[in-house]
Amino acid sequence: MNFTQFNEVNESSLKRFLECPLSKLGEGKVFDKPMSDYDKPLAVISDNTKNDSFESSNEIVNSTDVQEAKLPIQNKIDGLKREAEVLDELQKKYPESDGYIILSEVYLRDENGNIVKDPVTGEARRIDYVVIKDGKVVDSIEVTSKTADKTEQTAKEDRIRENGGNYVKDSDGNLVRISDDVHTRIERRE
Repeated sequence: MNFTQFNEVNESSLKRFLECPLSKLGEGKVFDKPMSDYDKPLAVISDNTKNDSFESSNEIVNSTDVQEAKLPIQNKIDGLKREAEVLDELQKKYPESDGYIILSEVYLRDENGNIVKDPVTGEARRIDYVVIKDGKVVDSIEVTSKTADKTEQTAKEDRIRENGGNYVKDSDGNLVRISDDVHTRIERRE
């Protein structure tokens, strides 16, 4: 599967998620029931097995030993909604028919295609969306909540860029340089 196919699968999955009832969690209702009806855990190990180490145990836990666990993390659900909203706006602003390519979750790389890590944290930087046209990066976007502090992440990206992480791979695996005048902009959403 090439990167374009991966992005199409990712986009398709996200669209299906947004159409499913679980995507309505942030609105307080799922399956037309109030959120309070879903406050029970979905998969917590029962008392008779919770003290056992799964690594050292060869015992199979059957379904009667498993209770309900909590719903998916609300932040993840909200984040997926924000990213889908921004992707929709980017597709309108940068239509494929005009030669734009929108890539998601791309790593900053060096001129040899290697992922560059921050010399301070030892971590790589993955950008939410990068827009390419005619072999040039024209936009770089980080999607986040209204309240998230992105100071450290921005500093990490600056250090990576200072250390040669000025490239991304396009959907064909080609390296595309991010010019010095393109900086990742923060898109804040509810």
